[in-house]
Amino acid sequence: MTEPEASTGRATPLADLHRELGAELAERAGTLVAAAYGPVPDEVELLREECCLIDRSWVDLLEIRGEDRERFLSGMVTCEVRELGPGGGAYGFFTNRKGGVLADFVLMSFADHFQIELPPGRARAVDDHLSPYVLAERVKIVATESPVPLTVAGPLAKRVLRDLMDGALPAAAESRWGHGEVDIASVPVRVASRPLLGVEAWTVWAPIEDAAGVARVLLEAGANPVGYDALETVRIEAGIPLWGADYDGSNLPQETGLDEGLNFTKGCYLGQEVVARVHYRGGVNRRIVGLEFDGDEPPARGTELLLENRPVGRVGSVAVSPILEGPIGLAMVHKRAAEPGTRLQVADGGEAEVAELPFVD
Repeated sequence: MTEPEASTGRATPLADLHRELGAELAERAGTLVAAAYGPVPDEVELLREECCLIDRSWVDLLEIRGEDRERFLSGMVTCEVRELGPGGGAYGFFTNRKGGVLADFVLMSFADHFQIELPPGRARAVDDHLSPYVLAERVKIVATESPVPLTVAGPLAKRVLRDLMDGALPAAAESRWGHGEVDIASVPVRVASRPLLGVEAWTVWAPIEDAAGVARVLLEAGANPVGYDALETVRIEAGIPLWGADYDGSNLPQETGLDEGLNFTKGCYLGQEVVARVHYRGGVNRRIVGLEFDGDEPPARGTELLLENRPVGRVGSVAVSPILEGPIGLAMVHKRAAEPGTRLQVADGGEAEVAELPFVD
């Protein structure tokens, strides 16, 4: 399993605000972020019971512009994009010719461009992958650091957002992956549904120059500041794999279990033949599973896993779950090691038991 790309040296544009709020700033996913404001178990509890604000500046962003953007992008991704109008969104994968996952992404459709949210550090690789295929088509690929994703998450998130928006979210933002424009404190922002984070969530996309001010308004409205580490914990508890930690370019989309990102009626795209063959003719040999580790701390990411002394995979994302009161993780393993209840050996000592996902509903 590859690690996320080397540090870009970036710092969140909200670093001063995080320091003011008492955050521990640390490098995560190649960016200096608010790792935590207090004990991570307390922040996980806030995410599960209240409304929280997470500055997700660690994601990478690309914009696809030009008159041929729809036709071009449709031929490069696993999800349907042709039917999306302004305010629409989708989740999908960029794949290579062999069907390997170059990155997963969240797409937002606008009247004149697509915005693509990518895993940390993947913008350059995806740009390099796409650029040779542009040729004479009227398409432009642009990397950007604005707007800033301020994610409002938790069971009370919708209430807090509605209170700031005259009682209602933008209609499109009520649908999965949809988005719409509103004003917060006289700043035009875009509110987008953001599934696959482990808890109910929306992202408020704010202009970089106004992001700190918008964040303050969200905090004053009742959102609790929460860091990267707590959000990672609820993602792992929800069994949602992460590119670069739990899967990479050596994996097919079906191995991730994220079937929402696949459309088998949209027509051809790069890698489509391999992905479709797996879908129609047989399953995959590897899959994402949950692991409950013996002991008090999880092993390091990348540690080899064995079944009957034979390698079957490596440890991916890990955390200590406050709800399960112990160390858990995700791993891509061979299907013979994927049955819940299977006991696996951990190469640096100890064992782990394969668990049903999600760990926490």
